[in-house]
Amino acid sequence: VSFIFTEIYDANSTLINCVCATNIHCQRSAIIYHDKTLSAADFSIIPGIVEGCFVIDSLLYSTLQCLYLDSDCFPILFGLLLREPVGDRDSSIDRMAAKRLGQWTTRLYIILLIIGLSIPALYAIIQSQTLTKTYVKPSFELYEKLQRDHGNALECPCSSIATAYNQFVKIDARFHEICLSPFASNQWYNNLTVGLVSNLSIYDQRDYRRFFSAHLQFLQGLCNISNESVSNTIDQFLSSLLITTQLLSKKDFDARVNSQIELSQLNAPTTLGHFLFLIRNINHGNAIISKYGTNFQYVIDCELQYSTYLFTEAIIYDDECSCGLSPLCTTQANFIESNSSKKIPIQGLKIGCTPSESFRASTLECFYNQSCLNLIQQYTNYKARINPIIPSNSSQFSMNTTMAELIDHLFIEEWATNINYSTYFEKCLPLSCSYTYIQRFNLFYIITLLLGFQGGLTIVLKWICPKLVYGLAKIYNYRKRQTNIIQPSCSHGISTVNITTTNVYNANIDPKPIPTNRTLR
Repeated sequence: VSFIFTEIYDANSTLINCVCATNIHCQRSAIIYHDKTLSAADFSIIPGIVEGCFVIDSLLYSTLQCLYLDSDCFPILFGLLLREPVGDRDSSIDRMAAKRLGQWTTRLYIILLIIGLSIPALYAIIQSQTLTKTYVKPSFELYEKLQRDHGNALECPCSSIATAYNQFVKIDARFHEICLSPFASNQWYNNLTVGLVSNLSIYDQRDYRRFFSAHLQFLQGLCNISNESVSNTIDQFLSSLLITTQLLSKKDFDARVNSQIELSQLNAPTTLGHFLFLIRNINHGNAIISKYGTNFQYVIDCELQYSTYLFTEAIIYDDECSCGLSPLCTTQANFIESNSSKKIPIQGLKIGCTPSESFRASTLECFYNQSCLNLIQQYTNYKARINPIIPSNSSQFSMNTTMAELIDHLFIEEWATNINYSTYFEKCLPLSCSYTYIQRFNLFYIITLLLGFQGGLTIVLKWICPKLVYGLAKIYNYRKRQTNIIQPSCSHGISTVNITTTNVYNANIDPKPIPTNRTLR
């Protein structure tokens, strides 16, 4: 391995006048070679610029003499910086012409650079820019803030797209007070009916005591089946899945979950209603005789004493309504005294073709009235006191609401729903949240864009501007030479040459004058 020491040559010769290894202050005038072969015979010295051992030394030793526009060396230096010296094109171009071409090159370069940067800058200012901001694994608090600020523009893909409703939803139903009262309990049914005669046929056919036991059983069964139907509906809904690929906003989440809950709530009474409707039509279509003898009664024909079958006759109720034609025939329920056949009406209760149909047409007014309950207590031989139901101010049903309407609503006063949005967020577990927005003016973006354009544009202009100026100058000079044709002129004149007579004398010869006057034309 050998080291070559930096040497400073004399500009006017090939002699070494200084070695940087021994003298760090070596310097000489900077030169520009006009020949690309770096011929020592064709170069120019740049006034004021000094070459030293280091670049910093060259800068410190130099002056600014050559950097002024009125200096003769500036065009040559500018051409060197553009890597296309004008002087290289034509050696016949003098310094003044080179200076002028260098000035035009500089002006053209600056103008094209300004225009080239103005176009993308104007485009960046006018054109809107679409930007996307992303947050990785945001917390629930950060998500709420982003949701408030950006609304529906916020997108958060769920890492778990399917979640059971029971993870974040709780549903409960509040039933009508009649189903919560002792009247719908099996114990109260047994206590009330124990005082009745076991053979109900001894009561008059229109006596309510024939229906009372059946009505209590039907009420108890309706409350139980409604409770069971509601529980099944809730369990079925909570076990279903909420499928979302994107995290729903709280507003959209509540709307979607509530719509599904409302749909389930509407389907529950419909399912039970269809079931009861089927049973009612089967009973009426097959003309099944009630064991209480309330829809049909047997008719014995004395002429057919040995007949193996009996005829039946439909019972007629209010408004000549026949149980053979309609199961909805009813009349006012009464207690009938066996001795006097006195009828004591019972508020709100009905009797009809079947206990179930008559109870559907009844109301619960008697269960809110102490006098009516005392009447039931009297005729059923019930010893304990019967307390009425205390009406609730928050109930959506009035005391004179029919049982049919309560059955259609499954005895439900209201649905209690609790939706936990934060739990849904945890189950969704978004890996990132992002939003897109449009920005009209971004100074940082414009500066970055211009810097990117400036680099490439500068290289192109440095290459093309000198060539363009030199080419235009050549065209201009050529056209100028073509228009400046020299016109020849011919003139005739007479030139007179006067020759002065000179007398030459010779010492040995007889002098004679020689005539020399002539006229030349």
